[in-house]
Amino acid sequence: MAARSRQDAERPDCLHCVHYFVTWESDRPRGCRAYEFKSAELPSDVVLSSSGEPCHYFERKPGAKPKARLLR
Repeated sequence: MAARSRQDAERPDCLHCVHYFVTWESDRPRGCRAYEFKSAELPSDVVLSSSGEPCHYFERKPGAKPKARLLR
């Protein structure tokens, strides 16, 4: 199994962030309240691709479990 890249290790998990929300729009089902946008991709991926830097607003939800591995 390939090792995870450094970039993947640093990327915040939006699903456990207080700013993440789910929308009712089928073409833009994910959103970020901190950056004030909706997207088809995870917000952390959009921020990284548009700015070249990882998200700086990530705040773990209280009681959220440590980062889980997402199967893609």
